[in-house]
Amino acid sequence: MEISQEESNMLDQDHVCIQLFLAAINTQKNLIVLMHNNTPILFNQSFLDFANVTSVKNFLREFGSLVNRFVPHDSYFHAGKAKDPEDWTTSIMELPENDRIISMLNYRIDPHAFSVSVEKPIPDYTIVTFTDISQDLIKRIMIENDVSIDKESGAYDKEYFNHTSKSFYDAAIFNKKLIGITMVQLMSSDSEAEKYLHDFSSSIKSNIRQSDMLVRWGKKVFLLAYLVDSSENAGKFSRKLLTVMREEPFQNLSTISMRVGTTVQLPDESISAIISRAQNALQQTDDLGIHIL
Repeated sequence: MEISQEESNMLDQDHVCIQLFLAAINTQKNLIVLMHNNTPILFNQSFLDFANVTSVKNFLREFGSLVNRFVPHDSYFHAGKAKDPEDWTTSIMELPENDRIISMLNYRIDPHAFSVSVEKPIPDYTIVTFTDISQDLIKRIMIENDVSIDKESGAYDKEYFNHTSKSFYDAAIFNKKLIGITMVQLMSSDSEAEKYLHDFSSSIKSNIRQSDMLVRWGKKVFLLAYLVDSSENAGKFSRKLLTVMREEPFQNLSTISMRVGTTVQLPDESISAIISRAQNALQQTDDLGIHIL
């Protein structure tokens, strides 16, 4: 499918209106498409990056129609659900807002879910905006399936954290903070640890921010993820936490020995790498106490 000469002329980069429109949509994280008579004629930079293409012409030559890129799964809108696949934007806007969801694979073949909005400012022209809701959808599905919380402790489930950690990573970038990971291990028998799991979890959650995440990482190991300015502050936070979590009404935790490993994100470091270093820090804590790596 090729772009017509008329469409090419409309998208002359020297045209001031096109320059202004591009400047506006290229600042958006959402994927934005300008369509003329149901054919894409302009992508913003986020869409080009998502598909790893350099232009609309390149995209159409490699992938064909835009709607054909929608994953044909019953949970999402796709070409098979449109009355007329060529006019799919009309079909999707006839659905309730909660059902205007599609899925596309990026150039790494990673699946993403998007909510779709459609605007028709003038005849024959359509602006389609794809808002990535992948993390929100995962959270909703896992919460609906009742798998977000570890029943024994009341902390977040490890699988839930692994599935939603990208949101935490994005939050660090947005807030210009570093990710701190503190791992706490209960140094007691299994039976004693099980007896105090809920008190342990409750004591930590009562001393952290709502945005922090306490995760049960193992039988007697917990992971605490939070945003912080520096490794020094992460160390202070971990030491203070180890003290205040034993205060009333959780003074019974004074009978439980614990050891702590703490680490803070290095430049561009992934969450999995931070966690790996935190686990190493925990293992290097030979005596009861805190080790910062």
